Amino acid sequence: MSATSTLLSANLRTHGRRYVSTGLAVAISTAFIAITLIVMTTLAASLSAGVYSRYQGGTIVVERDKGGTEESMSRATEALKALPGVSGIKEMGQWPGDAQSDYSRGKLYVSILPSDPFEKPRLTRGKLPESETEIVIPESTASTLKLSVGDTLGIRPGYSSREYRSVSIVGLTPSRTSGADLPASYLTDKGFAAVYGTSSTGAMLVATSSTDADQNANPPVATQETWVASANSALAGIPDITVSTVKDKIKEDLDQAQIGSTATMAIMLVFPAIAALVASIVVSSTFRVVLAQRTRELALLRTLGATRGQVRSLVVREAFAIGAISSAIGVAAGALIGTLAAWGTGLADSFPAAIGALSPVQLIGTWLGATLFTTLVGVFPARAASRVAPIAALAPVNEVGAAARKKHTVRFIIGLLMTVGSCALVALALSAKDNSAKFLGAFGGSILALIGAILVISVLLPSITRGFGLLFPGMLSAMARENTTRNPGRTSATGTAIIIGVTLVVTIMVGAASMRTTLVDAVNSARPFDLIAVSRTGVLTDEQKSGIVSTEGVAATVDQYGASGELTKTSGAPAYKPLGDSDLDAEIAASVSVSGEPDYAPVVHSPVTQLSDDQVRVGEKSVEGQKLKLCADSCVELTAVYSNSLSFGQAAVSEATLRRISEPERQAVIIKMVDGSDPETVQSALLKDASLDVSGSALERKIYMTMIDRLMLVLVGLLGVSVLVSLVGVANTLSLSVAERTRENGLLRALGLTKRQMKGLMAVEALILSLTGALIGLVLGACFGWIGVLALPLEDATPVLSIPWGQLAIVFVIAVVCALVASWLPGRRAARVSPSEALATE
Repeated sequence: MSATSTLLSANLRTHGRRYVSTGLAVAISTAFIAITLIVMTTLAASLSAGVYSRYQGGTIVVERDKGGTEESMSRATEALKALPGVSGIKEMGQWPGDAQSDYSRGKLYVSILPSDPFEKPRLTRGKLPESETEIVIPESTASTLKLSVGDTLGIRPGYSSREYRSVSIVGLTPSRTSGADLPASYLTDKGFAAVYGTSSTGAMLVATSSTDADQNANPPVATQETWVASANSALAGIPDITVSTVKDKIKEDLDQAQIGSTATMAIMLVFPAIAALVASIVVSSTFRVVLAQRTRELALLRTLGATRGQVRSLVVREAFAIGAISSAIGVAAGALIGTLAAWGTGLADSFPAAIGALSPVQLIGTWLGATLFTTLVGVFPARAASRVAPIAALAPVNEVGAAARKKHTVRFIIGLLMTVGSCALVALALSAKDNSAKFLGAFGGSILALIGAILVISVLLPSITRGFGLLFPGMLSAMARENTTRNPGRTSATGTAIIIGVTLVVTIMVGAASMRTTLVDAVNSARPFDLIAVSRTGVLTDEQKSGIVSTEGVAATVDQYGASGELTKTSGAPAYKPLGDSDLDAEIAASVSVSGEPDYAPVVHSPVTQLSDDQVRVGEKSVEGQKLKLCADSCVELTAVYSNSLSFGQAAVSEATLRRISEPERQAVIIKMVDGSDPETVQSALLKDASLDVSGSALERKIYMTMIDRLMLVLVGLLGVSVLVSLVGVANTLSLSVAERTRENGLLRALGLTKRQMKGLMAVEALILSLTGALIGLVLGACFGWIGVLALPLEDATPVLSIPWGQLAIVFVIAVVCALVASWLPGRRAARVSPSEALATE
């Protein structure tokens, strides 16, 4: 073993304890990267497997073009069945359907049960449907509708007003699927035709007799191309039909899946990159401080004949060793957690399958990249360490450290210019009319602004921290305040790590809260009612009204009446522009469905402008302000008021005006819910009446709020790793501070400072650091969160700034508490050192 290797081994044993936090930061970041790569790779593999499964057993794919008809597909099906060698045809489409039980309604995606020789769907319970009155549905749908095998379900085509058809549930399919297909329900071809009026879904997979198929049961490409020619010949007289080989369709779908998975992976890797950035700050700070503490040791090596290159090589090797060991631990932990995540989320069918999907190349590449990254971060401190003069071996450590402080004027100027320039870029981007340019400009400018702000703050942070510490009275606070400025580089690095973590989390929280408020206000403005119940028969009876009023969660109701009529200009021309030039077109344009606006006061949750008795609201802007003639049983002249919420053939007047010209019928009941009621629960209770349709802004609001809250939780969870690394940096700073001030701490103990006070000193120091960093992070996060909302393409909504004070308070408290917890071990270590031992330390 060479002298350098021997010295390296000895240094790692002697100073290894000081590098624990560095290794932990590297390991956490590396594990995060490994987990992300494993999960996203497994997702990509799952999507690919889904694509192959979709075309399993097929030779060609026959699809209806955009202008094609169901008749064309039916003729194509019969022609293909007559071709010699065709062994089976599978309908590939999934059609939306509405499902209703006695308890609730839900959505289905219905496919036709494939016939032989195609693979049948996997069941978790029951059997496959055999008659047109039987169906299998996903477990998740059964749970939502509170149904099981043997129960009866009503089904109709999605987004239609047809009657529900009763079918019996005979089996359940898994809720999770591979690929892009949604969890499907299956009917027989006759059952599908009974519900949808056709047995064609628009695309079909054709199987042929073949003895040389591959592992996906697809014949060779040459055979597929031959069948394409044969099919095109057989379908020559049928318009708007396209025939493709299975190979081409698989390639097309795989390309789409690859684009999607690559984009998703790129987005997901942003969060490990942020964690790695924070880790680099911790690593760089640790190396700088540790090497400053070892100045006499390195100078002694120079005195004994070591060259600058040898000292630099020694330090770089230490960084490489720490990076290699920490990265290996991180990769191993990430591989285990990532495999469990892939299995637990259903991306892999089993734990062994998840292990088998691991990519050694990715794991080795992650280890190698993290190791080199740690080494490169350690190069700059190593260069500084190699410049230590031999004479420095005679100076006390603390004096050397004090003399090594440098001004960072250049960094401050660069950061200030970058911040000002990027803020100007953001302002320019937000004024752009093109949504893409607006978002990309604001996003890029915000990133540059954050970097510039961090550069500026890192220079000012020691002074800011000291100034903030003046708010805390007492001897311990004064000592802690001064300690934060003794090593400005260490304080800046630690505070910067906290600021980055808090800024990113607060950005997400403020952005989510503002988006939630913005969308809810837009929904409330456009649809100021919680729910509205409409009868599919057109008339809502007194019995139905009574059932609505008695439903739990309904606080108030208002009836809305309607009638049919004609709306024309005083000249007799239709108020709405006819779609054609014929008399029939003019007659159709004049016919309108008139709704009478009641007094909305009992049910609205946002301001509403009510019509006066001499006004008519229309969706035709060209007649705004004109006198129009509205006729039903009698006629009345009214002034037109334009509203973009109405469309062709619709008009609205006050209820009093409607009753003057007709005998209207109740068409809907507007509902205000009890505060705190769940709109989906109220809707489900109302939908027990199968003839009702229930919609409203309360359901839309819940969708937005649920979507935003879930996204926020995911993003905050991903950013939580960066916060964890920054907290490791706090513990690292305090630990190094304890080692650096061993003699000083011993002197304080000798002068009467108790163990409890020593622990308190460390806690106050951590408190000042965390409070300063958290407050700056809160301000920056709120600014960037608001910029993010302004950059989004919100066409029909006015952005509203909303500060979630409660959530921000929680973030602030967590940051402070975690910093105090991080100070416990260093404080305990400082308190345990006896004064005599500490005073003997150099």
